[in-house]
Amino acid sequence: MKDLVIVDGYNFIFNYFSAKKISSSDLLYLREKLISDLAEYKHWNKCDLLVIFDAKSSDNMVRNYQKVDDIEVVYSRSGETADTVIEELVCNRQEYRRIFVVTSDYMQQKVVFKRNVYRKSIREFVLEINRSKRNISEKIDDSKKSGGKLFYLLENRLDRKSKKKFSDFRRFGKK
Repeated sequence: MKDLVIVDGYNFIFNYFSAKKISSSDLLYLREKLISDLAEYKHWNKCDLLVIFDAKSSDNMVRNYQKVDDIEVVYSRSGETADTVIEELVCNRQEYRRIFVVTSDYMQQKVVFKRNVYRKSIREFVLEINRSKRNISEKIDDSKKSGGKLFYLLENRLDRKSKKKFSDFRRFGKK
């Protein structure tokens, strides 16, 4: 059974990036950056991940669900807070081993606690994201270091014409 991580998107952005007054283009950039970081985290930690954005001031009559970089993104409907969506998701997603809600919202912290549901602060989750990024970078570096051995093993399985192309590719890649 997998874990589920639910992130209160704007709570994360406004707490982590200390963004008080930002333009809509900056907000769009920060949403995209957050989703990109969450995608890396998700794949490294092999969990399911949802990010909820509060759209209570919008004209949306229904919730908007999107899949972006394998992350489920939910925008609340008009008049509905992200907290309401999160509370509902926590109650309806019982197929998970554990559910983690990432928020620094004090009221949300009190509401979400129940069996197999845990809260992570923004600060704590940022440390986990950064650890995942370091682990991914180390794995890539290790892969590059052992790449010569891998190339050699692959090259031995190729026909003469493919070996030449592969050898040319290797030389070009080193320049």
